[in-house]
Amino acid sequence: MYLKIGKVSQKVGLSIKRIREYEKEGLIKPMRGETSNQRLYGSFEISRIMQIKQLIHERGLTVTGIKTLLNLAPCWTVFNCKETGICPAYKFPYNRCWELKERFKEEVACMGECVKCPIYLAIVEKVPPLFEKTPKEA
Repeated sequence: MYLKIGKVSQKVGLSIKRIREYEKEGLIKPMRGETSNQRLYGSFEISRIMQIKQLIHERGLTVTGIKTLLNLAPCWTVFNCKETGICPAYKFPYNRCWELKERFKEEVACMGECVKCPIYLAIVEKVPPLFEKTPKEA
């Protein structure tokens, strides 16, 4: 079941504007309706919003601080994951979970789509691959 942004706002106790800021900063990536283009949030996105809210309001991090942390720390430490024992990302901490999903064809504990994960969004979409050829080499 997917919720529109107004219902999500009520559920998580944040303003619509704040949720849109999280999206703009690349911390969440809701689905878009096929015909309406409205933001639609599933349980994965809602749980990430609540985790981001906790990092900001209870741990005192800023959005920039969260993005930096996502680049440096394993996902289970950032999001205080309770499923570490069954997750391949915990067993192989030097690999990114989406790499493990491809390599071992195993599901990670969060069960969300990698392309919607804040860690994936912070790293993959913002940082070019290390060994990508420069325009001069191409």
